[in-house]
Amino acid sequence: MARSNVGGQLASKWRKLAAQRAPKRRQSGQPEIGTWLPAWLETALRPVDLGLSLTLKGIEHGIGTERFYQHLSAILRFNLERGGLDVEGVENIPSEGGVIIAVNHQSWLDVQVLLAACPRRLRFMAKEEFEHWPLLGQLIRFSGSPFIKRGGDELGMQQAIEQLRAGNAIAVFPEGTIPGEERKMRHHVEPETGLLRGHTGVIRLAKAAGVPIVPLGLSGTSACLPPEIFPRLELLELPKTLPLTARFGTPMVLEEGELDYDGLRVKTNELMGRISALIDHHRNYIPQTVPVPPLPRHEKLGVLLLHGFTSGLRTVSGLLPYLEKQGIPYRMPVLRGHSGFYTDLEGVTWKDWYEDAETALLDLAKEVDKVAVVGLSMGGLVALNLGMKHEDKVAAVVTLAAALRFKDPLAGTVPVLSKFIESWPSPNAFNDLSLKAKSENYERFMTSAFASLYAFARETESNLHRLRVPVCVLHSKKDQVIAPVAANIIYRDVSSMHREIHWFFQSGHEMGQDLEAEKVFETVMAYLEKHRAQG
Repeated sequence: MARSNVGGQLASKWRKLAAQRAPKRRQSGQPEIGTWLPAWLETALRPVDLGLSLTLKGIEHGIGTERFYQHLSAILRFNLERGGLDVEGVENIPSEGGVIIAVNHQSWLDVQVLLAACPRRLRFMAKEEFEHWPLLGQLIRFSGSPFIKRGGDELGMQQAIEQLRAGNAIAVFPEGTIPGEERKMRHHVEPETGLLRGHTGVIRLAKAAGVPIVPLGLSGTSACLPPEIFPRLELLELPKTLPLTARFGTPMVLEEGELDYDGLRVKTNELMGRISALIDHHRNYIPQTVPVPPLPRHEKLGVLLLHGFTSGLRTVSGLLPYLEKQGIPYRMPVLRGHSGFYTDLEGVTWKDWYEDAETALLDLAKEVDKVAVVGLSMGGLVALNLGMKHEDKVAAVVTLAAALRFKDPLAGTVPVLSKFIESWPSPNAFNDLSLKAKSENYERFMTSAFASLYAFARETESNLHRLRVPVCVLHSKKDQVIAPVAANIIYRDVSSMHREIHWFFQSGHEMGQDLEAEKVFETVMAYLEKHRAQG
């Protein structure tokens, strides 16, 4: 009978939490990257979460939370040290009394490393959204960590202050999130620190509680487990086993007296600088030089526009009004096989498309300082290869849904099928069918030409490391033709010092003609402006 009641109470609790969570999820239609687990995973984890709740209650009434924490910390330390965890500066952590550990945030592995590296029991400042996550919410509550609402939470802050005054150690991530999550992309970091702009709450918390702040730099965690692997599940890969470093710095003791906003900002910036100095940024998922060097700017920048496979100039010509308004010279060649009927693609290969684009690049380069190459789909592959070969002439590469990985599982069979089937219907590339009606794309394609495109994609992927010029990757999560993983692979595997990635959530594959075309071109123009000398 007792077991039945407990099960019923937990099930009722889950229904209540689900009802509370439902109105908060993705109301705008623009999902926050990494804010929530995929719905199917949440559902799958619910039975496990119920079991965890019962287990934690048993632990609490058995060996107790303190002893459990000691065992958990020892297990994590043993496992991580076997993988190469190096901990430095533990002598900087006060052995008793309240203290804040302020640490950079790169991965969901960070918490495990903190638990293993810090000799004191830690609580965490956890964002409110996690309270409703399966498993994670249970563990945070069990640890005694306070949940904090973003945008100001006096009650949550007061709970943290009381814990600090009681002599506890609390870990805080001043960046507020992982770079690459929740629309805070990695290129949004501060050039001086290579970190996201720190929130002032950590300084306010230390002032109110009268405790020191120990800066901590974690190195290597994002390379082991980047958010693209978890929680976004965009790269279906296992975490890597790589050396990790946790380096504790000298405590930051704040002087007595009130601080206005400017004073809070100065102290926060100082703290972020201290944390940054403890990190080996070259071991990030995307290696980084800090301070981040500025992008080279050019007095006269030209733009080469490259359309996609089975499509025409209309797929990229939407950028022309923006270029002409800014007086930016451009070329927009028709690549071979795309000037009439789909049968014109017969006998055409990727080398023909590359040659046509290269001719236009060399022609435009005669009248400008550098050229930014913007390519959609197939044109994105050509753009990447032009950037590899003509580093002296290319200022940057911008890809729109670059055709690196095809979504159709049968795409890999086309090289064989092309020997028996001459042509094939083109896939739908629009999410707005009314816009598709205005498209001039071919309704079919020659399978021999697609076989060449497929080979081009494989070759390009194997050579991505050769690209060193700045790159900006645009892709839609709802692309029906090219798998979004293609964007992650480009972003990860190029050797460019400057990389950006921008996600869209409504467009189909034809990003320059579909629902978000205006936003796509505005994003491209904003990026191009970063390469132009200020007038």
